[in-house]
Amino acid sequence: MVASLLDPFDIFSPEARANHTLYERMRSDDPVHCATDPLTGQAVWFLTRYDHCVSFMKDKRFSKESRFPLQTNSVTASDTHDAINRHMLNLDGANHARLKSLVHKAFTPSRVEDLRPRLQAIADDLLDAIDHEIAEGDEFDLSERYAEVFPLMSILEMLGIPLVDYEQFHTWTKTMLLSPDEETVHQAIIEFSMYLHEQIDLRREQPTAPDDLLTGLIFAEDAGDQLTRQELVSMIFLLFAAGYETVANFISNGVLSLIEHPEQSQMLRNNLDNRLIVNSAIEEMLRYRGPSYMTLPSWAFEDVELGGKIIHKGDAIHAVLHAANRDPAVFDQPDTFDILRQPNRHIAFSQGIHHCLGAPLARLEGEIAITTLLRWMPDW
Repeated sequence: MVASLLDPFDIFSPEARANHTLYERMRSDDPVHCATDPLTGQAVWFLTRYDHCVSFMKDKRFSKESRFPLQTNSVTASDTHDAINRHMLNLDGANHARLKSLVHKAFTPSRVEDLRPRLQAIADDLLDAIDHEIAEGDEFDLSERYAEVFPLMSILEMLGIPLVDYEQFHTWTKTMLLSPDEETVHQAIIEFSMYLHEQIDLRREQPTAPDDLLTGLIFAEDAGDQLTRQELVSMIFLLFAAGYETVANFISNGVLSLIEHPEQSQMLRNNLDNRLIVNSAIEEMLRYRGPSYMTLPSWAFEDVELGGKIIHKGDAIHAVLHAANRDPAVFDQPDTFDILRQPNRHIAFSQGIHHCLGAPLARLEGEIAITTLLRWMPDW
């Protein structure tokens, strides 16, 4: 993104991302910071203190459903785009509550824990394949070969989609999330949606095993209500959008933190069978270098006072999670990576109604991916 020359913190520049020296200055000098988006000219607020972030995320005067569309020169979103974006991340109030009540059972900690053997098998198979393809001493790209592959294969496995379709879903997902070409994105959405419609029709006619997540969502019901077909497709898209890139980031960032702190890495290696220490380590990885550095935008539906500033109706606002999770007012020695840290009240998965529904799943995926890697490569 183009840097704003008028912003003393240059918050829109690529260099600002996960820049903890910058975040420390912002927490001290201007914790509720307003900048002008250089592409739209709109006011955008950035929160860097933990208490402000939590207050904002629980405040119903802010919403994901923007009633104040930005004035840009971009093409208006098509019906095709709308069809995959009618999901909980973009909704609030009754609409959000309804969808959450229909799908939450698929993501309970006990239901997620039932997935452990299947996800463990995926991690083992991926590392076995690397084992057979490289010689001792060779290098390989951990993100490309493992951290990015594991979460996408895990999603396919949970949905009951054949793993032979991995490459096609990898292409669709990368295109929908990252491609700058709108026509290419449009085509990927169409193909992705058509595939899912075929799977939905197949399961409605012949439901598969009860632990198939897609089947579970199709037949999810609450007080006689069910997900519409559009809501189903949007929910599956959200699973790929939120469950692919963020978990890949979680794995890569967690491994990087362990590499940078060999004594902590060794402590974890020595305690891989101690669930309390493993769980504590996973939480510290989420705090220290979480998968998302800030929340997606929300908008103020009325003028709101926060931290002595007035956030005006229609303004966009972000909670900078990486900054909040190293706030010294909440965390002792916040820049120290400590896998035994207690308590650890990080907000890597947000809070309020938009607390990540898939947090138990993300934790399980991160735990399996990282502990399996530590066992596989004991002397990295």
